[in-house]
Amino acid sequence: MMRLILRIAMISTLILIVGCSNKNLVTESDSPKEPLGETYGFTAFDVAIDTKEIKQAVTANYDEKRDKTEATYENQIEDLYLHGNKAMEKLNTIFEELSLEPDMDDEDIIKQASEAFEVIDYTTLKLTVKFKGHDIKKLMMSK
Repeated sequence: MMRLILRIAMISTLILIVGCSNKNLVTESDSPKEPLGETYGFTAFDVAIDTKEIKQAVTANYDEKRDKTEATYENQIEDLYLHGNKAMEKLNTIFEELSLEPDMDDEDIIKQASEAFEVIDYTTLKLTVKFKGHDIKKLMMSK
């Protein structure tokens, strides 16, 4: 009897994990599949912006891989929590404003991210970017 309960619990947990992990997948694409990093110049983009009032007021995650792309966008200021396709739509509009290059000055990258995400008055901005063909760049700026 105990084995049966344990198996049911394990199967239920597995189903829950698999079901929840797919919500960030981007399944729609407006353009034909391009090589990795061609669209924005980077394949991964993680940002967390703190304000005086709200820790992690804005967070976003974009992760492009050969077999899947995942995206999240959460903005506590606007009470907006997007995952998957809806997050990608929002990130597309933000990424269009960015013209980041791997050899740019770190402060310029932070400034562009702050402006694109429309949080100029931040206390801390943490940014991790994986540019196509380059090492991961981890940046942080505090005011």
